[in-house]
Amino acid sequence: MSAALPDDVSPAEWRGPEARADARVELAGVRTGLALERTRMSSDRTLMAIMRTALSMIGFGIAMFEFVDYLRNQFGLLDALPRAAGRNVGIGLTALGIGVLALGIVSHFAFLRRLAAQRRDLQGRGLVPPALDLPGSLILTLAFLLLIGGIAAILRMAWRIGLLG
Repeated sequence: MSAALPDDVSPAEWRGPEARADARVELAGVRTGLALERTRMSSDRTLMAIMRTALSMIGFGIAMFEFVDYLRNQFGLLDALPRAAGRNVGIGLTALGIGVLALGIVSHFAFLRRLAAQRRDLQGRGLVPPALDLPGSLILTLAFLLLIGGIAAILRMAWRIGLLG
């Protein structure tokens, strides 16, 4: 006949103090691993905020370029607005957006490398359970695509080359 576990006693308590200590260490490692994952997600959110800012700058640069061109062509403001005015403002804002985005990408990538090194160190010391290797950051991939789009916009404004003619 086996001994029944009392309702008011947890299995760790029933097995003794060593089992309680092992359970605490294991739970601490899991919490630390989850904290590292939350930190990575926080870094992704920061990059998304940088991407939002860069996209606004790039979009506003394209809009200024097109708007000044529209004013010159539709309302005959050829003398009042030099041809390079809209282009220079558009390229400047787009380049600023690309610069902000490039710095954000570099910063995010460096942070992810430091976080991965910290996780490996903690795993090597047995403080964090082994984790599944996660795929690369989707946000980082989207940031690179936005960077390419910004560069294409500058090429379009500066030399009128691009996919749409």
